[in-house]
Amino acid sequence: MNKICLLPKNIEELELNVDSFIVGIKNFNSLNTMEIELSQIDTILDNNKDIFISINKIIHNSEINMLKEILLELSTKNIKGIIFDDISVYQLVKENNYKLNLIWGNIHQATSYNVINSWYNFDVKNVITSPDITLNEIIEINKNTNSKLFVPIYGMFEIFSSNRFLLSSYFDYINKDKHKDTYFINNKIINKNYPIYEDDNGTHIINGSIMNGLEEYVELLENNIDYILINSYMIDNPKKVISSFKTVRDMYENNNIDYEKIKKMSEELGNDKVFLNKETIYKVKSSDANEK
Repeated sequence: MNKICLLPKNIEELELNVDSFIVGIKNFNSLNTMEIELSQIDTILDNNKDIFISINKIIHNSEINMLKEILLELSTKNIKGIIFDDISVYQLVKENNYKLNLIWGNIHQATSYNVINSWYNFDVKNVITSPDITLNEIIEINKNTNSKLFVPIYGMFEIFSSNRFLLSSYFDYINKDKHKDTYFINNKIINKNYPIYEDDNGTHIINGSIMNGLEEYVELLENNIDYILINSYMIDNPKKVISSFKTVRDMYENNNIDYEKIKKMSEELGNDKVFLNKETIYKVKSSDANEK
């Protein structure tokens, strides 16, 4: 059965009725989800839900010893898996024979079943697919891999991160104080605001659109996708979002799909599909000199 996985924005949302959660370890996470200290891990495991832990930042040499301590501690806990990007996480887990389920979490590179299958051959049998690919591409990947897929389907997902502290540098340059946690970059061409914030790992820019794949969820269910990801970042009513997806899943499991009802529920949640129905196309513009 498909499972609904939430990236919560605060600890209160761990009480929401989903199948699993993704939570970051503070200073070692670059997904835009809530973070906890390693010492808090037992507290969140008390809710009897599957917990995935994100430690998917790029690891610096100075952080290797702390990473070893984190992985050792997590290997003794009843967590569902570790989301990683940096290969040092993979190497340490394998070298120490930790019984940790690994999920490749570089979401902007998981766009091809070839690279996903390469990780599968290295015993990484789970992957978060990119939010930058279409529904058809997700289904194509699923048909050509044995990996379990975590598919971003609702919410605002990160589009850019940098180890540099770009906001701080900007405010230093204009000689003003940075007085808010989150600012917005305005794209005047398409009239869209992109949230931008800093944490201890650098700068993060989030897509200014809420991806809504409620209608597309039916097709993911038909293709046996293992997990869908809902991100509650800047979402006012995640409970309503979760309820809508659970309603669609119940319809599917009871062989009673009501497409009109799904469409109406989807309209209440927003109609931006982001990349689910739009391919990314790169065009090279020739200069006048080259054309001559």
